[in-house]
Amino acid sequence: MRRICVCGSFRFIHDIERLEKRLKEENIEYRISKRLDSGGILGCLKKIDEVDVVYIVNPEGYVGKSVSVDIGYAYAKNKSIYAMNPVDDPPVADLITGVLSPESLIGLVTEGSTAMK
Repeated sequence: MRRICVCGSFRFIHDIERLEKRLKEENIEYRISKRLDSGGILGCLKKIDEVDVVYIVNPEGYVGKSVSVDIGYAYAKNKSIYAMNPVDDPPVADLITGVLSPESLIGLVTEGSTAMK
Protein backbone atom coordinates (compact mmCIF):
# COMPACT_ATOMS: atom_id res chain seq x y z
CA MET A 1 0.00 0.00 0.00
CA ARG A 2 1.22 3.49 -0.86
CA ARG A 3 1.26 6.59 1.37
CA ILE A 4 -0.64 9.68 0.21
CA CYS A 5 -0.17 13.39 0.82
CA VAL A 6 -3.36 15.37 0.28
CA CYS A 7 -2.83 18.96 -0.89
CA GLY A 8 -5.36 21.64 -1.71
CA SER A 9 -6.38 25.20 -1.11
CA PHE A 10 -7.80 25.83 2.34
CA ARG A 11 -10.91 27.15 0.61
CA PHE A 12 -11.65 23.47 -0.06
CA ILE A 13 -11.12 22.34 3.55
CA HIS A 14 -14.49 20.56 3.68
CA ASP A 15 -13.59 18.46 0.62
CA ILE A 16 -10.19 17.70 2.16
CA GLU A 17 -11.79 16.66 5.46
CA ARG A 18 -14.25 14.35 3.63
CA LEU A 19 -11.33 12.69 1.86
CA GLU A 20 -9.43 12.40 5.14
CA LYS A 21 -12.41 10.55 6.65
CA ARG A 22 -12.44 8.09 3.72
CA LEU A 23 -8.70 7.49 3.97
CA LYS A 24 -9.08 6.73 7.68
CA GLU A 25 -11.93 4.32 6.97
CA GLU A 26 -9.74 2.47 4.45
CA ASN A 27 -6.71 2.44 6.81
CA ILE A 28 -4.61 4.26 4.23
CA GLU A 29 -1.53 6.04 5.53
CA TYR A 30 -1.74 9.72 4.64
CA ARG A 31 -0.45 13.21 5.39
CA ILE A 32 -2.51 16.39 5.17
CA SER A 33 -1.44 19.94 5.83
CA LYS A 34 -3.92 21.83 7.92
CA ARG A 35 -4.14 25.47 8.89
CA LEU A 36 -2.88 24.93 12.40
CA ASP A 37 0.10 22.80 11.37
CA SER A 38 3.42 24.41 12.09
CA GLY A 39 5.98 24.79 9.38
CA GLY A 40 3.89 26.46 6.69
CA ILE A 41 4.92 25.59 3.16
CA LEU A 42 8.13 23.91 4.37
CA GLY A 43 6.08 21.64 6.62
CA CYS A 44 3.95 20.68 3.64
CA LEU A 45 7.01 19.92 1.52
CA LYS A 46 8.35 17.70 4.29
CA LYS A 47 5.08 15.74 4.20
CA ILE A 48 5.50 15.29 0.45
CA ASP A 49 8.96 13.80 1.11
CA GLU A 50 7.33 11.16 3.36
CA VAL A 51 4.86 9.78 0.80
CA ASP A 52 4.65 7.99 -2.53
CA VAL A 53 1.63 9.76 -4.01
CA VAL A 54 0.42 13.36 -3.93
CA TYR A 55 -3.30 13.97 -4.40
CA ILE A 56 -4.59 17.42 -5.27
CA VAL A 57 -8.07 18.38 -4.07
CA ASN A 58 -9.07 20.93 -6.70
CA PRO A 59 -12.79 21.42 -7.27
CA GLU A 60 -13.40 23.09 -10.62
CA GLY A 61 -9.71 22.70 -11.48
CA TYR A 62 -8.42 25.45 -9.20
CA VAL A 63 -4.94 25.27 -7.70
CA GLY A 64 -3.50 28.28 -5.90
CA LYS A 65 0.08 29.42 -5.61
CA SER A 66 0.97 27.24 -2.64
CA VAL A 67 -0.50 24.13 -4.23
CA SER A 68 1.40 24.91 -7.42
CA VAL A 69 4.58 24.91 -5.33
CA ASP A 70 3.54 21.54 -3.83
CA ILE A 71 2.99 20.12 -7.32
CA GLY A 72 6.32 21.39 -8.63
CA TYR A 73 8.15 20.03 -5.61
CA ALA A 74 6.45 16.64 -5.86
CA TYR A 75 7.27 16.49 -9.56
CA ALA A 76 10.94 17.28 -8.88
CA LYS A 77 10.94 14.48 -6.27
CA ASN A 78 9.50 12.05 -8.84
CA LYS A 79 6.26 11.49 -6.92
CA SER A 80 3.07 10.33 -8.61
CA ILE A 81 0.71 13.31 -8.68
CA TYR A 82 -3.02 12.90 -9.16
CA ALA A 83 -5.71 15.55 -9.11
CA MET A 84 -9.40 15.33 -8.34
CA ASN A 85 -10.21 17.40 -11.46
CA PRO A 86 -8.21 18.59 -14.48
CA VAL A 87 -5.95 21.48 -13.45
CA ASP A 88 -6.96 24.75 -15.10
CA ASP A 89 -3.37 26.07 -15.41
CA PRO A 90 -1.76 24.42 -18.50
CA PRO A 91 1.91 24.56 -17.34
CA VAL A 92 0.97 23.05 -13.98
CA ALA A 93 -1.36 20.52 -15.62
CA ASP A 94 1.64 19.10 -17.51
CA LEU A 95 3.10 17.95 -14.17
CA ILE A 96 0.06 15.90 -13.18
CA THR A 97 0.22 12.12 -13.61
CA GLY A 98 -3.54 11.80 -13.97
CA VAL A 99 -7.01 12.77 -12.83
CA LEU A 100 -8.78 10.46 -10.37
CA SER A 101 -11.88 10.67 -8.23
CA PRO A 102 -11.24 10.07 -4.53
CA GLU A 103 -12.74 6.57 -4.85
CA SER A 104 -10.49 5.75 -7.83
CA LEU A 105 -7.48 7.01 -5.88
CA ILE A 106 -8.34 4.74 -2.96
CA GLY A 107 -8.70 1.79 -5.33
CA LEU A 108 -5.38 2.57 -6.99
CA VAL A 109 -3.54 2.89 -3.71
CA THR A 110 -5.03 -0.15 -2.00
CA GLU A 111 -4.57 -2.39 -5.06
CA GLY A 112 -0.94 -1.30 -5.56
CA SER A 113 -1.60 -0.70 -9.24
CA THR A 114 1.33 -0.65 -11.61
CA ALA A 115 -0.17 2.48 -13.14
CA MET A 116 1.69 4.47 -10.50
CA LYS A 117 5.16 5.79 -11.27
